Amino acid sequence: MIPLQQNLLDYLSLLSGERPDLVPQKAAGLPLFLRERFEFQGIRLFGQHYVLALEEDNKDADSPGEYENQIGIMQAQFAETVVLVIPQLPSYARNRMVRLGIPFIVPGSQTFLPKALIDLRERFTQPKPKQGKKLTPSAQCLVLYHLQRQSLENLALKEIAEKIGYSPIMLTKVKDELKAAGLCRTARMGRSIALEFTSRGRNLWESAQPFLSSPVRKTLWVRWDQPGYPALIAGLTALSRKTIMADDRLPTYALPSATFQANLEHGLYQGCRSPEDANLRLESWSYNPLLFGDNEAVDPLSLFLSLRDFPDERVQQQLETLINKMPW
Repeated sequence: MIPLQQNLLDYLSLLSGERPDLVPQKAAGLPLFLRERFEFQGIRLFGQHYVLALEEDNKDADSPGEYENQIGIMQAQFAETVVLVIPQLPSYARNRMVRLGIPFIVPGSQTFLPKALIDLRERFTQPKPKQGKKLTPSAQCLVLYHLQRQSLENLALKEIAEKIGYSPIMLTKVKDELKAAGLCRTARMGRSIALEFTSRGRNLWESAQPFLSSPVRKTLWVRWDQPGYPALIAGLTALSRKTIMADDRLPTYALPSATFQANLEHGLYQGCRSPEDANLRLESWSYNPLLFGDNEAVDPLSLFLSLRDFPDERVQQQLETLINKMPW
């Protein structure tokens, strides 16, 4: 028995009070790539019959949107509801899959079976990312620029460098990072090298998320009499402008880290020990929010990343709304 099956049966035994049986299912009618990727087992659980699609290794898991497409193909083959069984699932992907209505089980962790069982408690330990897995701020900027400002597809590296303000040497390093993350390939265009992204729009965003970081390096409560350009509205203040989320008591602004420090040293604002003494919350960012912002508020994708780990479920719901509004 493969480890994922064993973990699944142990987990379901705890949930249901009895150890269910697995029955191998024929899947000859499915495309080869699905038959090679998943193992199919029938199961009776909580009074209903399901077909489980077990994916033993999903370190390079597809995005929720791609899982939705795969489930659609599988469901046409089986009369019973098809349920994904995967070893791990980040919280941002879990939320998206729940909203898409994709049934799934993460053994030992979470279950989403609409009308049968929903067990989404965060009681598991997230796997530690591999060293060097996160993109550098420069590489992250390129992805965000491509998704929000202008497509960089099939543009020569020299052209991309001019658009984003990178040196050719820096862009070569960025290109290598994106290739290592599986987010792009390179292609020859005459004497030049161009980037070809491995997916588009929302699928690219979801594929990139495990490699992206919050742009916020540090925060400071400050007194600043006239906040404004080049500081942009950020945090819950920006989210409240873009969704129905209520704003915080004190507004939040963002500055690139160099400007943040220089302004502090020149006395443009004063740091405070507590929010009671401050009139705003100031974030120091690892890249310039003006690269993608609208000269008033930070861009939606950076905003999402800055609040992705915020513990309030209401914030998570509005972040999902924010992403759904994107013109992919």
